Amino acid sequence: MNKKIENRSQLNPLREVWIGGVYPENFYSHYDHRTQDIFGKLTETTIEDFNNLEKIISNLGVSVIRPKFQNDVSLYMDEHDNLIKPPVSPCDWVITVDDTLYISPQYQSGIEPYQHAIDEYIAHGQKVKILDRSLPEPMSWVTFPSVIRLGRDILIDYDPNIPESKKYSMIVAEELAKSHRVHLSNTADHNDGVFCPLKPREIFSTHYRSTYNTSFPNWNVFWLPEPKFNGHALNWWVPGKNYAHFNNEVVKVASSWLGNPHETVFEVNMLVIDEHNVVCAGQDDNAFRHFEKLGITPHVVDFKTCYFWDAGIHCVSSDVYREGPMPDYWPTRGANGIYHITDWDNI
Repeated sequence: MNKKIENRSQLNPLREVWIGGVYPENFYSHYDHRTQDIFGKLTETTIEDFNNLEKIISNLGVSVIRPKFQNDVSLYMDEHDNLIKPPVSPCDWVITVDDTLYISPQYQSGIEPYQHAIDEYIAHGQKVKILDRSLPEPMSWVTFPSVIRLGRDILIDYDPNIPESKKYSMIVAEELAKSHRVHLSNTADHNDGVFCPLKPREIFSTHYRSTYNTSFPNWNVFWLPEPKFNGHALNWWVPGKNYAHFNNEVVKVASSWLGNPHETVFEVNMLVIDEHNVVCAGQDDNAFRHFEKLGITPHVVDFKTCYFWDAGIHCVSSDVYREGPMPDYWPTRGANGIYHITDWDNI
């Protein structure tokens, strides 16, 4: 562990990352045997893929932090004795902005699967902020996967249909605008499921965005050929399952865990390691040729349960420490303050 918290640009070299995890199989032992089998298979397959992800990232010189669980399933249940979704996607509730790590707790018991890492950061004088919506704290209403950190420029997207999202995103923007140019948009999308900044002046994008003239002026855009049909009519597709029973039991046991994977383009949901390496769940030949042209090596992880968890590689990671200063990719852009993105309005 690097014991340092810092992320002034998500294009700076990655040094430490959290990746997600799933519960041990015995957490499902109170269900019937067929349901145990379903979640046992999900657990086994997901752990296998996370082990492979950790190996790939570690081999690129990055420290990897994974969650640890206590052997008491009740700590991970809600008030109705339902299992809370495992911490598969730390990107959804953990983010580092500048020199502060923000965490939205996932468990009412106060248990924290990454407590071992948090304790070390605090012991070494790093800034960790545990958020609480009941106070309320503005950062707790920000959608972390919709925050793009690019040095002096920060992009924040909010949901205009949720009053708290708009109100508190603006408050966060006002605070960050003291030292950044903050760009606000209101598409209610997870930005990391729509596009990925690969390196300075290069964007990898779906066709959900029509232009980047205001948000990323003078940057080149590679448009992923679309649509990329995943071939699975069922939302929670997993290889080799009996789907009639599988879907019934998934809805009964884990309905609150499920998203809509057909809204996510997993090919753009990538983790940038540095200017020459990116970790991805899969690409087509056109994308690989584009990476080669840019001098980028794609490291592919076969995340077989991505449709069940509705998560790509960026979703299942949180880049806690990136080494480097706060760059200014647009030095002629203007003063610090709040700006509004206009070229995403026609999505």
